[in-house]
Amino acid sequence: MQTIPHYDQNAEQLVYQYESLTFEHVHPALLDLLPPPGATILDVGAGSGRDAAWFAAKGYDVVAAEPSEAMRTLARQRHPSPRIHWLADSLPDLAQVRRLGLTFDLILLSAVWMHVPPAARQRALRKLATLLSPNGRIAISLRIGPPDTDRAMYEVTLPELTSMAQQFGLRLVRTDDSPDRLGRPGISWTTAVLGLPDDGLGALPLLRHLILTDSKASTYKIALLRILARIADTAAGAARHESEFVVLPMGLVALFWLRMYKPLIEGGLPQMPPNRAGNAPGFVDNNFTALRPIRPVDLRAGMAFHDDTARHLHGSLWEISRLIRDMPVKHLRWPASDENIFHIRHQRRTSTPASLTIDDPFLWSFGEFHVPLQIWDALSHYSVWVEPVLVAEWVRLMESYAGQLGPALGQTAYSLLAWANPERDTSFARAAVERLRTRGKSVYCVWSGQRLRDDYDIDHCFPFAAWPCGDAWNLMPASKRINNEKSNRLVTQTALERASDRITAWWEEAFLTAGTDARHRFFLEAEQTLPMLESAASPSDLIDAMKVQRIRLAREQGLRPWEPAACRKRLMFDPELG
Repeated sequence: MQTIPHYDQNAEQLVYQYESLTFEHVHPALLDLLPPPGATILDVGAGSGRDAAWFAAKGYDVVAAEPSEAMRTLARQRHPSPRIHWLADSLPDLAQVRRLGLTFDLILLSAVWMHVPPAARQRALRKLATLLSPNGRIAISLRIGPPDTDRAMYEVTLPELTSMAQQFGLRLVRTDDSPDRLGRPGISWTTAVLGLPDDGLGALPLLRHLILTDSKASTYKIALLRILARIADTAAGAARHESEFVVLPMGLVALFWLRMYKPLIEGGLPQMPPNRAGNAPGFVDNNFTALRPIRPVDLRAGMAFHDDTARHLHGSLWEISRLIRDMPVKHLRWPASDENIFHIRHQRRTSTPASLTIDDPFLWSFGEFHVPLQIWDALSHYSVWVEPVLVAEWVRLMESYAGQLGPALGQTAYSLLAWANPERDTSFARAAVERLRTRGKSVYCVWSGQRLRDDYDIDHCFPFAAWPCGDAWNLMPASKRINNEKSNRLVTQTALERASDRITAWWEEAFLTAGTDARHRFFLEAEQTLPMLESAASPSDLIDAMKVQRIRLAREQGLRPWEPAACRKRLMFDPELG
């Protein structure tokens, strides 16, 4: 760092200044977050050794990283302790710390982050995340105010830090604002404590290891993990649960692989290092290339394909299935073991069809993909943290493969990695409303029971902004007033129960009596996206599955609850209805 000469030249004055304050005075927000004595702590930019010595006296083992030789010398003299291991090291690389092979229960950066150049902060935070033990914390103090002109210093903000932290699966545990303890005018401090979510089963630390630490010769491992995360979030209904595994149709895994890679390959983004890029990725064959006119969003349940397109899609999915088995599944192993984490049970290749529909029989015809139950649960419950880490790591790999062009690739990469959700299109439901009216039937707001006039809305029962689902079962006729009031809030269980008869009546008239194909597609979409549903489901089964999905969205997305005003009034007068 460019700041090291300043600390070398002014070491005695700075040590005297730092030692004038106690740990408790500077870091009161950390006292109740400390791990139990005996834990391992990394003090980055340890300075005078004040904090390292405090930790050592409390029974912690401390690695103190300080790049200034003069500061390290004075710190050792002032705080001799067998519990402190001093290193000449600094961010963003922390190369000496990495060589120790340790992970840490607490990592402290006290008055350090403002010295890290903005261009190096992402790399620095990634290093820190890989050094963190399960349930560990990173405490970073942010200097708010004008920079010191005597040394290299850059502006820092809490929003920048928290946004960057999400890329590595870190969440904000606590913040604390405090005045400058040395009384310098215009200076204040914000302490940010970051941590990893804990599933209690060890799956999240394993995923963090696979994403950030495990060796990678291409983007395939990251791609497979992200595909499983997307399926857990958007197509959990396709899964079959067994005692120790969740089993997915291999065709669905291959289909999501095709959807995810298609924009990247067509955009020319590298998926492996230059020395391996003499050939295109193994799954990019004539069948894959021939699918260029097909939009990724159209590769979903219920879609039908014919003639050459059907043959190319069928062939491409078989080739992708083979590559997944031979590459990422073969090389994703439990730590310190040769045992594979995931398992595939392949079917014999089926004959090439002249037409096909993406439905359960078709997707299962490619075989079975087995996911350990604890990993599936972690992907299901923590996708809001896991997926941004996967995307950031995928972008980092592509930037490294692109060499000198890497820095210019990031924005394009993030754009092409955005999951292709269905458009927020309600025309299908609106057409059903108009069809019913043409036949002289009235249409009612599912939430209020009010008869709808010409000015109405189609509401996404589960907010599209939080969970993009344009399936027919999720589209409900509603009055404009109620739809505006509901907005992006989540309907309560009580309101969903009260509206269930009106919802099922809407489904029956709008979709389920519109022909065998429409009915089949209606339930096929629902079976893919909702838990609990099986083939031959009924509208009442679908309502029950929606209630389960509502619980999941409430818990994992933190959406504000909503129910119609009339329902709220009834609950006020009759508490038994709650």
